[in-house]
Amino acid sequence: MVTKVTEALMKAVDEALNYLRSGSVNKEVVGRGAFGDVSKGFDVESEQIIAEGVARHLGRAVLFVGEELGVRVVGEGEPEWVVIADPVDGSTNYDVGIPWASVAVAAAPYREGVTVGEVSSAVVAEVFRDVRYVLDSGAVTVNGSPPRRRSPPKAMLLGYFEVPEAYKPVPAYWKIRGKRAALRSLGSAALDIVYVGLGRAEGFIDARAKLRNVDIAASVAIASTLGSVALACDGSPVSGVRIDTLVRVPCIVVGYDGERAEALLRAVHESLHN
Repeated sequence: MVTKVTEALMKAVDEALNYLRSGSVNKEVVGRGAFGDVSKGFDVESEQIIAEGVARHLGRAVLFVGEELGVRVVGEGEPEWVVIADPVDGSTNYDVGIPWASVAVAAAPYREGVTVGEVSSAVVAEVFRDVRYVLDSGAVTVNGSPPRRRSPPKAMLLGYFEVPEAYKPVPAYWKIRGKRAALRSLGSAALDIVYVGLGRAEGFIDARAKLRNVDIAASVAIASTLGSVALACDGSPVSGVRIDTLVRVPCIVVGYDGERAEALLRAVHESLHN
């Protein structure tokens, strides 16, 4: 039996998925989001569905932190929960029909300065497949069942590699680990990080300074519960990133375990000095 807040997240995510899978999706540019990125109609509509849905299903106000519309209280009264969401993680993939996109939502009890490490409920749901990764009551399920974590993890490194500079840590990491790992740049940070948690990859790296807390809060909470370690590139744990406001995460590595996270971090630092 899931908690009420997790149930509210799941229901709101399902409502957003129904919209995203419908034939009435607006793919036109409608403005810019809270970080200045271009917003398309489906981004805004999905976020509104999630924000209003969570408050409605909970029956109380939430402090909602979203990529498109920023930070706002949704519902009546004082918020008891902070809900942070990426309404379409991998929006470019979604726009062109590449099946690697997700809806990612997380919740933590409300307080000023609340962090990723305090997330108690999270949902990352694939848009193109009926697969849902859920954190509730300190445990992770995949479509309602406990997952089997691959051990050792698949020798694969995931990340965002949109410009040549973003690849610099990769050969450094290969050198540290003693041999190459397969390399994939798939386009949905939330799904990539969850896959590291499940052992389907050994690490994730993003040094582009483009990720935000909305992009990684849900997936880091899930992956960390499974045993992964997420670090900002200054060495601080991502668990300390605030989620009651919008913040950038300039550089992040996620390792299957602490040893791999430290190796990825070392690779980033070595690449910066070459």
